[in-house]
Amino acid sequence: MDLAALSLFLPACFALNMAPGPNNLLSVSNSTRYGYRTSCVAGIGRLLAFAGMIALASAGLAVVLQTSEMLFYGIKVVGAAYLFYLAWQLWRVDPDAELLNPDREQQVEKRAA
Repeated sequence: MDLAALSLFLPACFALNMAPGPNNLLSVSNSTRYGYRTSCVAGIGRLLAFAGMIALASAGLAVVLQTSEMLFYGIKVVGAAYLFYLAWQLWRVDPDAELLNPDREQQVEKRAA
């Protein structure tokens, strides 16, 4: 990569990483609700997930998925089923259950003070 391309590529990467996307919002949410340590563990999990995606892409999984329509369709169906499972779990949870734990709120107030 020449210097001109690199001088355009690096600021674009920085801007994309600093934009408030779902991973950044999850990190902020975890740190405010559960503390620094839990947020760091979740960040490591996201880092490992990205490393896995990069490894699969570099191993040629994208080429296999482009050539095999049935495999790609199967992965889409499994992904959709997983999203429906997550939606079902969210539908069944009691929205007031988190408010019933006053100790958690006191811990957050102590950290904020």
